[in-house]
Amino acid sequence: MKINTDLKDFILQLDNFVGKETCDKTLQEMDKISYKQHVFYNVDDNTSASRSGEQELEISYDDVSTKPIIMNKIWHACKAYIEYIQYPWFTGWQGYSGVRFNKYAENKKMAAHVDHIHSLFEGQRKGIPILSVLGVLNDDYVGGEFIFFDDYKINFKQGDIVIFPSNFMYPHRVEPVKKGTRYSFISWVW
Repeated sequence: MKINTDLKDFILQLDNFVGKETCDKTLQEMDKISYKQHVFYNVDDNTSASRSGEQELEISYDDVSTKPIIMNKIWHACKAYIEYIQYPWFTGWQGYSGVRFNKYAENKKMAAHVDHIHSLFEGQRKGIPILSVLGVLNDDYVGGEFIFFDDYKINFKQGDIVIFPSNFMYPHRVEPVKKGTRYSFISWVW
């Protein structure tokens, strides 16, 4: 078995994985849910703050009618990722978080960060996620590029999902949206 050593080999993009009908139905509900500004948690001093000031995106954990469909798609995406990696020591996962919706209006972005999230799983589930599953619900916006590292751009179309490790080796950001609104969702796998 050949061991992958290129970090890009652990990023899997699944084209049109969610499906246009589910994306369109979800988009119809995006303006009916409540959002708040995204903040980053700092484990060192137990504080939360925006890294982009007023440019930081908005997020929502509200339910939409398509959430069960999206959650099912995330399960299948995780299965596809494990089949893609083909490592005998990585054969499953324990679960994944509920969907968080991301809204990037014009001039909104997400600062460079990693998904090594210390505060994600609390209560009975403790720890950090091992995978991030990000899906894009629309592609009728300008800007909002998703960038890994400093220069590796993921070109999203409506319904695409990208899966990648949630650790310090996968810094990523979303560039400011120049026109329109970018809607996406994220879930974290443990």
